[in-house]
Amino acid sequence: MMIHLAQFRHGKSLAALGAFGAAILGAAVWDASLVMWVLNPLDLPPSLWLVFYVAKCAGLALVDAAVGAWLKQQYADKPLPYRAKTGAVGLENLEWIDYTYLTINSIIETIFTSHVVRLVITSPHMAWRPADISLFNTLPALYLIFAIDDLLYAPAHKLMHAPWFYPYVHKHHHRQNLPVRGYLDAGNEHPIEQVIGVTCLWLTLQLVSRLTSVHALTILVHFLLYAALALLNHTNYDVRFSFFGFEYAVGAHETHHRYPQTNMAQYFMIWDKLMGTYKPYVEGRP
Repeated sequence: MMIHLAQFRHGKSLAALGAFGAAILGAAVWDASLVMWVLNPLDLPPSLWLVFYVAKCAGLALVDAAVGAWLKQQYADKPLPYRAKTGAVGLENLEWIDYTYLTINSIIETIFTSHVVRLVITSPHMAWRPADISLFNTLPALYLIFAIDDLLYAPAHKLMHAPWFYPYVHKHHHRQNLPVRGYLDAGNEHPIEQVIGVTCLWLTLQLVSRLTSVHALTILVHFLLYAALALLNHTNYDVRFSFFGFEYAVGAHETHHRYPQTNMAQYFMIWDKLMGTYKPYVEGRP
């Protein structure tokens, strides 16, 4: 069935999703309690889980709206040069598969957030009380979370471009070659890619919490900044800044969408320079 499915448009992507779903189903048959813990680590009743899901979606929508409003106010006259000079546009209309993946990914985000909440509550390397705020578990921890997450994500991202993997998973995200919609383009990725991304962040939180400890406030700030920067990365505004190796530029990610074998990192282009995948921004024809 999967071989026949791969012959249709979006077939390879759906085949990979089917294999992913089959793996979850197989795990549930093998150990249903383990799968239920993975899906609902806080053991919330369905009604509270739904409230948690709606709250997460509403919060993300609020961040998306706030970032969009700020962009229009601060950067409305600063579009990315390539688009301004060429008039090029990307994927103009989303399809049913895009909305399907966005919905699945919103559920994955909620599950991941539940695991982070549980980690903060139960881990001896985490803190959540106001009295536990310290120098090391705030600003240094925040910086390390961004740096190490990108260190893990950049090679994982490069792996997703491997010929044996790309057509089945990551190609879906690259259907949009010039992102513009903020969250709708940032979150429009294959669910397997979403799992890879949150796994990198999960490993990062485990590592940084053992280096500096991490306060819940730091994680909240990181989530807000992470969401805002991911949204910015998928707009058409020329936003850029740098801070102690943190080299953020929307143009760097646009370059990745235009030249998919380049700029695998999100914030620290030093990882791309070390991997040999860094490419400066190309403005296009006058």
